[in-house]
Amino acid sequence: MKKLILSAAILAMGIMSANAQSSSEGKDLKFSVGLEAGLPMGDLKTSNNFGIGGSLQAEYKAAENIGLTLSAGYLSFSGKTFTFDGTSVKGPAIGIIPILVGGKYYFTESVYGGVQLGMSFLSATGVPSSSAFTYAPGIGYNVSPNFDLQLKYQAASKNGSTLSFLGLRAAYSF
Repeated sequence: MKKLILSAAILAMGIMSANAQSSSEGKDLKFSVGLEAGLPMGDLKTSNNFGIGGSLQAEYKAAENIGLTLSAGYLSFSGKTFTFDGTSVKGPAIGIIPILVGGKYYFTESVYGGVQLGMSFLSATGVPSSSAFTYAPGIGYNVSPNFDLQLKYQAASKNGSTLSFLGLRAAYSF
């Protein structure tokens, strides 16, 4: 599964790059850099607090109302503090590196809905690293041609456990 998603991501990036070079206007492919914040939900909420990070995204305009996306990022969720018999212990932070491919449908010039699928690589101090299938549906609003806000639900699932969060991405496009 990991090889399949990695291959799809590499293929998508190659297609986007080739089309960007052949485009006379250069507007079919745009990139964005975003600041992300996450409010933990489900299993993640029991052990971790608020998360913050960043992401890079490429979007290829496949049709008038459809964009294809490829993104990668990093989010860190701080560990909660637990008290046992008067002794406080801080849990480990969890780092999430999502690599996702997906699409957007533009309802209007400014409002869109989207979904992304891929893998997240998870790490925490003292815990072996792992990976998990990840999905992220969301809605967004292009405030201006160069500024975008997106609200999304992102979840990484593996072996019956799901680390999920409600996220907000504020991005600058170029």
